[in-house]
Amino acid sequence: MSGIIKGNHLLTVIYSHPEAYPPTLNALEELSKIYNRISVLYRPTLPLKWPYANNIKLQASGAEMTSREQETLPLIRRIKLFITFSFHLFKLCKKEQPSVVLLYDPLSVLAYSITQIFGLHSHTIWYHNHDVLEAGQKRFSLNWWAIKAEKRLFPKLDIFTLPAEERKEYFPMNQFKGKYFFLPNQPSASFYRQYQSIKKSDKTCRIIFQGHIDRGHGIEEILDLLPMEINGRAVHLILKGWVRDEYKDTLQKLINKKGIQENVEFVGYTAYQELPKLTASCHIGIAIHTKTDIMNRTLGTASNKIYEYAAVGLPVLYFNNEHFIKHLGKFKWAVPTDMTKQSLINAIKNIVDNFDTLSLAAQQDFINKLSFELHFRELENHLKNKPAHKKEKLIAVA
Repeated sequence: MSGIIKGNHLLTVIYSHPEAYPPTLNALEELSKIYNRISVLYRPTLPLKWPYANNIKLQASGAEMTSREQETLPLIRRIKLFITFSFHLFKLCKKEQPSVVLLYDPLSVLAYSITQIFGLHSHTIWYHNHDVLEAGQKRFSLNWWAIKAEKRLFPKLDIFTLPAEERKEYFPMNQFKGKYFFLPNQPSASFYRQYQSIKKSDKTCRIIFQGHIDRGHGIEEILDLLPMEINGRAVHLILKGWVRDEYKDTLQKLINKKGIQENVEFVGYTAYQELPKLTASCHIGIAIHTKTDIMNRTLGTASNKIYEYAAVGLPVLYFNNEHFIKHLGKFKWAVPTDMTKQSLINAIKNIVDNFDTLSLAAQQDFINKLSFELHFRELENHLKNKPAHKKEKLIAVA
């Protein structure tokens, strides 16, 4: 663990589960090489399966339940969970006296703001925001209070990081006096390199979507094309990740109506370390985002799936709006579509016809310029050159 900052302890706070956010796992891996101790306070909405470094200690807060179960709790129980989380954060800050507190979402910011009422100020603060809260939250809801806490904390931040430069406009940067870093959601080369030589079948064309399976990703449009063959190879659609029952029913009706059950596979949620092997067995990754909310229109560098596809040699299909053309138009392995039937067919055929060239380009770009480690170096140097001390009040918010 060369380059470690002796005597320093990092407390990471996320009002979710770290394994639901792969970029958080990447950051923890790199931070474990810098800090001698890392504590992670989180909500236990998933089983713990990731092989964390030995100097990382996980601290679960509250009852175990899935994200879906947590969403449907009565308001009073959701508030109770949050109060419990805030109390755990207060106790950890007081007991462990961390030199740096890293906050990973607006609700973590709200919880930390509550601890400040009791005089806990002796930390460096780093805020890495992975999800921007839309304006117009329900009055007096936790998210409503979180937005207010976020604005109040901004002048006190020492470090602020974002996965998309376009999101800076949604934060009071004019009040920020610390150091800003751009930290895109890209996968780790040290983890993904081992999956780059997995052989793909040349008998089918496997198209994968990984993530939250929902409208706006071209899934129904691709189902409309099936059954389909490209150069004698049957096209199969792999859907990997969470899907709500209502939307799965919609897709299943379309699948049954067209009789394409053998061409479509639903793969539920699995641990992140099991994902690359499945992805590497496919040929094309779906990176289509057509929704227009803040998150979807700023995903060019914030959608980790795009670069996870490229890491194992999958060319990607992307929606050719201005934002995605800006970020992906420079890569030969990124193929645009306007979502019309003929455009999709042409894009898929283009990839199949030129797969070897596009696949190699994707892997080379990943290794040379698109891995998490490359973008983390500037921040790493900052942390090493300016080690945190309690008097400096260093706090990290992510």
